[in-house]
Amino acid sequence: MALLSADGFENYNDKADFDLTYPNNNLSDTYLSFPLEGRNGGRCMKWDCDHTYLNQVWRMGTSGWAVSQSINIFGFAFKCGLNDNGAGSTLTLPVTGSYGGMSIQFNPRSTTATVRRWGVSQQIIGYFEYAYDTWQYLEVKLKISNSGIIQIRLNEQTVIDWTGDNYYQNETFPITFSIALHDDQLWWFDDFYRGNDQGSYNNDFLGDIRIDVINPNGAGNYTDLTPSTGNNYECVDETLLDDSDYVEGINVGDKDSYSYPVVPTDIDDAGIKAVMIKNHAQKTAEANNIKIDALLRTGSTDYNSSAAQNLSDGEFSPIDFIFEKDPSDSNPWTQAKINACEFGMEVA
Repeated sequence: MALLSADGFENYNDKADFDLTYPNNNLSDTYLSFPLEGRNGGRCMKWDCDHTYLNQVWRMGTSGWAVSQSINIFGFAFKCGLNDNGAGSTLTLPVTGSYGGMSIQFNPRSTTATVRRWGVSQQIIGYFEYAYDTWQYLEVKLKISNSGIIQIRLNEQTVIDWTGDNYYQNETFPITFSIALHDDQLWWFDDFYRGNDQGSYNNDFLGDIRIDVINPNGAGNYTDLTPSTGNNYECVDETLLDDSDYVEGINVGDKDSYSYPVVPTDIDDAGIKAVMIKNHAQKTAEANNIKIDALLRTGSTDYNSSAAQNLSDGEFSPIDFIFEKDPSDSNPWTQAKINACEFGMEVA
């Protein structure tokens, strides 16, 4: 699979919800919020730190990178306000105790970003211009190696294309992609994806993508799980995370599936990169090794993910399943195909 994760920040109420998906961040809930200020009328992540010196890190993903391993690709929309303090903010790939990889420094009081390769030493490899108070889409392609790769695109235009040594021999793994957010600076983030160059599909820059969320609006073919109250679909239909109601099951093979509203009609079929089934789940029966699997039903046929996933004991955690293509015909998704599906989960 080339597409590893995606996030439109639509389902977060607050920092506690955010921590479920990104447990290694140290952002302060004083400055972090998820307002309806996203690019497509939805939510986004907003960082508004005012006159208090902080160097807090949002770690967006962990990957088992190693020397000469696969190329890793990230993309996200961002908007930033003027930094009048002088600290700037830094996007780093990765953050470890050793410093292989690269970093982008968004310089204070200017719209120039400085790009450095990290290895045995730092080296500036280029600059690019960005804009204040405007949504832009940034993508990064990185290979950490003695023959490394750093490519950066802004709004689908290449601004950095570098090859060379960006490996430090004492590098530790796994490593993380992070943004260090500093004081007196306003940032918005939206439509984040993470992938690599593996496979034959979604294995390069995805471009300026959007992430749309649809939530259950009715019962599907299966209602095997037990609702905490009311109807099954009503326990999982909330727009924002809420664990006050839920469905549960203990028998392997028990399924729930749900109907959904149609996808936004302004989406071009050619722009649909994947479907992600997003769950928040936990294991409550300590004695067994119960798992969760994705369930996708189209026509009269059920499809599962390539592998069920383990559950955390006693606490809800995000578990995502990505279907890059329609499993019924192994072809790309279209609006009509998505609209014809029920989605849900199965006890495994």
